[in-house]
Amino acid sequence: MLQRILAHFPAHTHPLTAVSDPDGLLGEEEVLAALVARGFTLVAEPDPVHLRHRLAQLEPWSAERPVVVVTAGALNALPYDIWQEARRVELALHTFFPTLSYPLVRLLSPAQRWQLARAPLPAQPLARQATAEFLLRHVFGADAALLAQPAQLIAWLDGYHARPEPMPPPLADALLAALRRFPAYANWPLAELIGSRDAFAAFVREQWLGYLQRATGQPLAEPGGTYFLAFERDQALQDVLPRLLRSGTLPRLALPGAGQVPAWARPAVLAAGEDDAPRRGEELLATLEEAQPLAVASGRWEGWQTLARTWAAFNLLRYAPQGGLSAEQERRGRQLEARLDAAFWAWLGRSYAALGCQRLPVPHHVSHVPHYLAYQARQGAWQRAALIILDGMALHDWLRIGPAWQARHPDWRFHEHLLLAQIPSITAVSRQALVSGLRPADFAETLQSNRSEPARWAAFWARQDLAGESCAYARLAPDRAELPAALTGSRVRVVCLVDQSIDEMVHGSTLGEKGVQAALQVWLDGASRRLEALMAELLQLGFAVYVASDHGHVQAEGMGRPSEGLLVETRGQRARIYADAASARRVQDGYAETLLWHDHGLLPAGVHVLMPQGRRAFATFGETVVSHGGPTLDEAVVPLISITQVPRHSDADGYGPGASDESG
Repeated sequence: MLQRILAHFPAHTHPLTAVSDPDGLLGEEEVLAALVARGFTLVAEPDPVHLRHRLAQLEPWSAERPVVVVTAGALNALPYDIWQEARRVELALHTFFPTLSYPLVRLLSPAQRWQLARAPLPAQPLARQATAEFLLRHVFGADAALLAQPAQLIAWLDGYHARPEPMPPPLADALLAALRRFPAYANWPLAELIGSRDAFAAFVREQWLGYLQRATGQPLAEPGGTYFLAFERDQALQDVLPRLLRSGTLPRLALPGAGQVPAWARPAVLAAGEDDAPRRGEELLATLEEAQPLAVASGRWEGWQTLARTWAAFNLLRYAPQGGLSAEQERRGRQLEARLDAAFWAWLGRSYAALGCQRLPVPHHVSHVPHYLAYQARQGAWQRAALIILDGMALHDWLRIGPAWQARHPDWRFHEHLLLAQIPSITAVSRQALVSGLRPADFAETLQSNRSEPARWAAFWARQDLAGESCAYARLAPDRAELPAALTGSRVRVVCLVDQSIDEMVHGSTLGEKGVQAALQVWLDGASRRLEALMAELLQLGFAVYVASDHGHVQAEGMGRPSEGLLVETRGQRARIYADAASARRVQDGYAETLLWHDHGLLPAGVHVLMPQGRRAFATFGETVVSHGGPTLDEAVVPLISITQVPRHSDADGYGPGASDESG
């Protein structure tokens, strides 16, 4: 598939190529990376004004500096002068999968289609139902015949929810229909288990709690409901237990009299006073040490997303205020950290700019978030939307915040994407990209300030025909317990709210990352509750709520402060911006352990960013700081979470731990 697509784009041949790509075939990561490696710059701007502006920035085009204009529509809908001058190419999905139902294949994400391309295609055309079964089996590993027993289904769901992208709804419906034919699942909440990672994890934890209650006779769970997982009788379920522990789906439970449970169950329980951190740390380290070479070998964003989640879980333990990891685990963590930083930097050089071209249907960069929200509106997902930016929230912060919010709001469901922050991951650059939907090259005149965010947010939605009173922007005060009055009116359709609490914790920390985590816990116990009340009010008012971060943060050690006078445009501990290459290289000559970032098609022309390697900072030598701006996983991979509200389960729903034992 890759070679067939690339055959349309010979290197050093055509200065300008126009491509009609209604199915997003050029959105696949390996295709994008290969085109960038051949010297192509891709431009995907549906707005004609933005398209002309972008092409003007790239002039002069040449065979050595070729440009590809990508449109989802017909080529003759492009501006006439571009259409006339360009070499024209039309790509069609059905030519690659001619024997499969085109409407179903079209619903797959670019990465999922790439997985499909590895499967042997059927010789004869398949109808819609047969295509659905084929896609479930070859793309998602979901063969209904092999999922007939609870242990197999639980193991599959655990792996499925570790994937970064869910299956399209029609395929989920087909799988549900197939599973519901098995008597073992007669009363299972299958739709929730497939549709929500949180719901699946809650189900497994409740079922495990029910087993422990039966095994020990201790009142560990609320009465009522039904047991579906017979851990005590099903050896296959017992064999799945270590996998659930390692993935984090099932946390260990402190249990008085833990010695009462059988040997196979003891790895999942804690004795009185036992600390889980060493055991959990060992599991996460083992997973990371296995996954890091695989992510590097694959060279794909999907692999780095999985790795980033596991690394964030390890950091949550590592920087817990009470500690808990052994000295040996700390040492292994530092070694792994160095390998991750180097490998992630190399991957960014190959794929970061290429992924910046692919906004939809799955966002990749923070600048894609407004486009994603607008796309969701066109799909009918919302009538009103609120984007809440938790400035500076790292992925490991979210792993602390999310469970706290879920415990306090059982009727909230979280759906998570991981995004790449704008590099350099400083607030003035990355948050401005998040709010505006623009590349930094398109707001070069305000690259050092966030003052223009309200206007840029309004300008984006004006291009979506939502202007004036339909659009609002506000920065939240830490002590605000209610929505700004201007946002409660029925005319407001889209709102952006910025909360800077976490970023202020980061910059105010004098005790390193552990100090940030301690402050974050205080915030969760106090100011977060006011923010949660605000979100609950937004949900009640009919808003779809999205929570995003513009960048994360990292603990770093000072390596000295450059004295460059007026040469530098922006001074940061983890990134310094220069308006020309000579100034940046002059400073780099004195700081060999630095990286230079430039000419990736996203920053303004001529802008160079100098960043310390690994976990170093432009700060007093030996000083420990917590900051952001660099290209580590901790700073550059951030969450985007959509929050929906669902009815809470009652005992009549027929699931959850209780007194009855009606195992499937």
